[in-house]
Amino acid sequence: MSLPGHRKFTDLVSPGSGLTLVFTAGVALMLWASLGLSKTSAWIPRLVLCATLVCLLVQLARELRAAWTAFPEIREPHAHGFHRRTLIAVGWLVLLLLLTWLFGVAPASALFCLAWLRWHAGENRTVSLVLSAGLGLLLWILFPVLLGVDLYPGLLRW
Repeated sequence: MSLPGHRKFTDLVSPGSGLTLVFTAGVALMLWASLGLSKTSAWIPRLVLCATLVCLLVQLARELRAAWTAFPEIREPHAHGFHRRTLIAVGWLVLLLLLTWLFGVAPASALFCLAWLRWHAGENRTVSLVLSAGLGLLLWILFPVLLGVDLYPGLLRW
């Protein structure tokens, strides 16, 4: 129980900011793990992870500021729809990780893009197929062909 005008810590931590905090910790852990890579192979993960970490920290600061300035009476309640959307977002991330583990980075990115565009964004088949094939082709041309960097091949070795 809190005094009138005082906020509890639980008023600041919404499921969205909690999820952002978990992702921030995960990205920070991956960035720490990239310190063991050689200088040649570490620059791409470090660049991507640093940019992701900055974006997550900015988002976390925005969420905490919004929760701090909002009054509990007018804040959006934690409805079942909000929790459902959070679970769906986590499900999409798990699907991406599973596809990457099985098929490798380039094919998984293309398959995930196809699934996301078709079923989540509601795009038509043609747009979904063209964009996902373009993404897979871009990843294959950019990394293995132009840069000579092998991406994770996946458990099924595509």
